[in-house]
Amino acid sequence: MNNRLRNVAVGALVLIAGVVGLFLPVSVFDGNSSTVACGNAVVADQSVPRAANDATAAGVPVANQVVLHLDYVAECESAISGRRHWAVPLVIVGAAGILVGLLARGRRTAGRPGAP
Repeated sequence: MNNRLRNVAVGALVLIAGVVGLFLPVSVFDGNSSTVACGNAVVADQSVPRAANDATAAGVPVANQVVLHLDYVAECESAISGRRHWAVPLVIVGAAGILVGLLARGRRTAGRPGAP
């Protein structure tokens, strides 16, 4: 396999991994053996985390108690941000690998004059 074909193949695999990472659903654990859906790294859906916050009264301090109230909107934003931090660079590197594979020219060797 020559270098150009290898660059295109590896670039395509990395690009596919990045695109799949962008479109896979993101969710966060709610602490009760369930998850809260957050959308994906392309389109974040904040309606479900907001509803979960309203149902659990997140962010409301409880007097004389140490009770963990998760802010699901913030958790979803953090999870989506983490997904974007690795998926977007994969898409960029994959696209660059494909372009290098398609546009780069191989080395040309100078032949002898009169040689076929």
